[in-house]
Amino acid sequence: MEVKMKNIKKILLASFMIVVLVFTVSGCGSHVNVDNTNGTASNNVDENKDNIESNKDSDGYLVETLKLEGGTDWGTPNPFLNESRGPGTAKMRLVYASLLEKDETSDISWLAESFDFNGNDYTFTLFDNTTFQDGTPLTTEDIAFTIDYFKKNPPVSNSLGAGEKFIVDHYTIVDEKTITITVKEANADTLSSLGSFVIIPKHIWEKVDDPYSYTGDGYLVGSGAYKCTAYEGATGTYEFTAYEGWVNGKQAAEKIQFVPVSDAILAFENGEIDITSMPADLKDKYVSDSSVGIVEKANDMGYKMLINYEKCPDFLDIKLRQAIYAALDRQSVVDNVFRGAGTVGSAGYVPEGSLYYNEDVIKYEYNPEAAKEVFDGKGYNVTLLVADSGDDVNIGEIIKNNLEAVGIGVNVVAYDSATRDTMINNGDYEFALVGNGGWGNNPPTFMRTLFSDESKFSGTNPHSMGAIGYSSKEMTELAEAQVYETDFDARIKIFKDLEYLVSEEIPLFVIANKSSYSMYKKDYYDGWMKTYAYQQAEQNRLSYMAR
Repeated sequence: MEVKMKNIKKILLASFMIVVLVFTVSGCGSHVNVDNTNGTASNNVDENKDNIESNKDSDGYLVETLKLEGGTDWGTPNPFLNESRGPGTAKMRLVYASLLEKDETSDISWLAESFDFNGNDYTFTLFDNTTFQDGTPLTTEDIAFTIDYFKKNPPVSNSLGAGEKFIVDHYTIVDEKTITITVKEANADTLSSLGSFVIIPKHIWEKVDDPYSYTGDGYLVGSGAYKCTAYEGATGTYEFTAYEGWVNGKQAAEKIQFVPVSDAILAFENGEIDITSMPADLKDKYVSDSSVGIVEKANDMGYKMLINYEKCPDFLDIKLRQAIYAALDRQSVVDNVFRGAGTVGSAGYVPEGSLYYNEDVIKYEYNPEAAKEVFDGKGYNVTLLVADSGDDVNIGEIIKNNLEAVGIGVNVVAYDSATRDTMINNGDYEFALVGNGGWGNNPPTFMRTLFSDESKFSGTNPHSMGAIGYSSKEMTELAEAQVYETDFDARIKIFKDLEYLVSEEIPLFVIANKSSYSMYKKDYYDGWMKTYAYQQAEQNRLSYMAR
């Protein structure tokens, strides 16, 4: 099978993102100066074209600066030091480029001008004159080095796998521009996986033995369209500046800035930031404002509750798990925490609205009396781990009240989300609430790492946080089978079977999915977009490119 992609310049069309921020460049990495030289958005693109064109500066950028809300430290934007959640990965991927990118419909060129595949062989050809941000030529030697280096030192976001699950068998350097990567076993996700790993410069990292602590010369020299020109972890401040040597299209903004703001809505109203999340209860106000564009992310944020069955083995009894679902008033989460902007979660995990959603999964209704009959007199007491910010605390309180009402004592402990994630990955919990975005993305990218005994916990994304101490042969077979099914309709059928089985066995509890909205000043910039596999326009590299 062969696929060849056009230059992104020929297939893109207006996009980008980010935050007002007037700050002193204090260093892109922890407090040090950095010199890297050594979705549907608005429906009124034509209407706003003249306004946007008039914003072009003398260097041809559509806007000088895109400004977004900062204030949270998502880690240093390099492949080994960024936080694994979406905002951390997105910032890193502005600085470091991969071979391919995703647009609204498919995988497209990014560093690779063209690509094709045949069996287990995937061939990529770089654009002419591709360079790293210090001006050093980027060649297939760097791609080969990156593969070898990532096998030994897995980055935070690792599409190539780790250990025995490393997908690359070997590679063949054809010339400075072309490389053929041969995988151990090709499947429906292989192209995206090979297209997703970011390329690091051999001339810098070949001298580094411990990339997880390295902050020396060149540790932020990337291969991407934007250089990191400022980073202050303590304040969550970031600045990215267009790299003039980027060869695949024109950046939309000369600078992207993430700046701390005390009130994001007020900052948006005052023109301090150009895009921000819109509260559901203010939707009517902003929909009626002709200067505001809106990006909807349906059911993209989700919350699940995990049980560590190694510490709480009694809950391997399916009757107890069914009773927990009966105890949880999940509609109250939608109504009171999400203010109606969302849906009760599917027990099959995939949310409503997804192409893969199985409407026939088992539905668990709120029935506290039935749950109380199961738990009455058993004397269970559990600790519930939650994050100490956002909706997590409020949802945790609802879960606590619901479970205590049916006879389960609950002690809620809250930590920052990074600590919470580490504790979950280490199995340091009894019950845990996990909230993360990306539920509206392609289920094939996360279902296997949740429900296959062979592939569990193989990623660092919160989607890979599954049930510790739970095993299912049938679930594993379905989760693994879908990866190797290239017929689209057949793959959906396998997924729906997997969803039904998940809803029947209940290895984890899906609480609710939240729909969210981003609003932006469309007269200033109207290029925000979602991809076929990701709804967060602010975290999409193409949102920052003039398409």
